[in-house]
Amino acid sequence: MEPSTTTHEKERKVRLFEERVFAQLEIKHSQFSFCVKTYRGYALLLRKWIKEFYKKGKNSCEVADLIRKSPLDINHIRQNKPLSIKEVILKNSRVRVS
Repeated sequence: MEPSTTTHEKERKVRLFEERVFAQLEIKHSQFSFCVKTYRGYALLLRKWIKEFYKKGKNSCEVADLIRKSPLDINHIRQNKPLSIKEVILKNSRVRVS
């Protein structure tokens, strides 16, 4: 049994939304898709997160801004590397390293 046209239409709209988000981030959508397909992990979670924001009615600019402010190192997508969390450098930490 083939999925209904409405299912295909919804998937297409989500994909277009995702493409607009990555255009805002100045990342080729094909690079993100490669990252999801090859590495999964955080990239797959990001894809699901973007889909949820689409369902909640957020616009692509809002989602792109949230991604920029997130701890995700989106530059790794441009480099065809696995998406990861940015390295955190603690300032004024009371932890002593010997």
